[in-house]
Amino acid sequence: MASEEYFEKLSYPDAPKIVTSSIPGPKTKDLLEKELGNETPTRIAPIGIPVAWEEASGATFKDPDGNVYIDLSAGVAVNNVGHSHPDIVDVIKKECGRLMHTPDGTCKNRQKLGQMLSEIAPGNLKGNVKMAYGLSGSSANEIAIKFARASTGKSIILGFQGAYHGSIGTTLTLTTSPTFRSLYRPFMPFVERLGPYPYCYRCPYDLTNPECDLQCAKYVEFQLTDPYGGIDVGNVAALILEPMQGEGGYVPPPPGWMEYIYNLCKRLGILVIDDEVQMGMGRTGTMFACEHYDIEPDIITMGKALGGDVAFSAVLCRADLVKDLEPFSHVLTAAGNSMSCAVACKNIELIQDGLLDRANEMGAYAMGRLKDLAKERDVIGDVRGMGWGIAIELVSDKKTKQPLSMAEVVRIVWMLRDNGVYVLPCGRYDNILRMIPPLVISKDLVDKGIDIIADVLETAGMAKYSLNWTIGS
Repeated sequence: MASEEYFEKLSYPDAPKIVTSSIPGPKTKDLLEKELGNETPTRIAPIGIPVAWEEASGATFKDPDGNVYIDLSAGVAVNNVGHSHPDIVDVIKKECGRLMHTPDGTCKNRQKLGQMLSEIAPGNLKGNVKMAYGLSGSSANEIAIKFARASTGKSIILGFQGAYHGSIGTTLTLTTSPTFRSLYRPFMPFVERLGPYPYCYRCPYDLTNPECDLQCAKYVEFQLTDPYGGIDVGNVAALILEPMQGEGGYVPPPPGWMEYIYNLCKRLGILVIDDEVQMGMGRTGTMFACEHYDIEPDIITMGKALGGDVAFSAVLCRADLVKDLEPFSHVLTAAGNSMSCAVACKNIELIQDGLLDRANEMGAYAMGRLKDLAKERDVIGDVRGMGWGIAIELVSDKKTKQPLSMAEVVRIVWMLRDNGVYVLPCGRYDNILRMIPPLVISKDLVDKGIDIIADVLETAGMAKYSLNWTIGS
């Protein structure tokens, strides 16, 4: 593994540093107003967390006014190897002058990436997968659903409560957040909801693991095997699930749950699609988060950190499932271009070169500090996660677990921003601070970030904090 000095040099040495009297500063505010004046109001980050990006390096970024932030978002688990990693920049510089777009054509980088993905595939999928490429996690999941239906001749796709699988087409139907769904009905047919996904902190049965004996998994079995349950199991093509729910609140399932669901699907002849878009590529301390469990998915979807600074995604299918697909039956014009494939190859190499161990080591360190902090801050109800995917769940009452209101969470996120720490919330109640920094973040920046979180959570309940910026203000 690289030295701590190496990781420190990847980020700006003066982070965090706030030089303007208020945020957004004048240059940032002007940029935000001009940009958002041309765009629809559907974007989350610049409206919910008014920040502009001027440049970024490692686990830090600067805004146009010269403020320097610690990035605990990694671009929503995209920049696992860090922003503008020098090796990635070198690859992009080299490849953009040689070959970029190919019309779904053959090139050396694409062949190399397919070979690498086959070699890192988990379990018996290693050397036994066929690839298809996309441009985002949403497109990867749409491809997986298409292939599952085509290979089985069945129509129904199953998903879980609390899931996020995308924001278009069938993936929007599978996503359960009202933020993404409310205005966009009607949804796609032939999608059925299972649940609950195990959320042990908020167990709907008011039970405790392991004494609960996985009642949530047993209820899913009841849903699928009850003759009057309303799900035509004989027409189910696949179940798509996250190995740890992301947007739903960074919720890891308890021991044994994933295996129970997997074995149930195998018994009923249902394919398992493992959505690794947010949790894959080393985020949980293994290349694929499913490697924490004794399961072998039939299809794996990848995105976000696979391309990192370049938009890219992939679908890994068990070879026998797709061998009879019709030629020319699936096309995405810009997917799998030469430069994107080269960048993905380099991202895989960097993650394999010590970042898996780094995610486990620093994730465990941060988890320990945050669990200690939870004992001191009444506003922290739960700290959970795997590797460098950690949730801090905020509550207004620890005994009742009443979620902290969205307004209060936004206030805290803005206070963190104003102190140089960039965090994105998530969760069913929008009350989760997720710590998902680039895997290359230094220990010094981890400590600084957690210290600032501790200070902000201590003062959050005191004097009213003005949310002092709106579009056009």
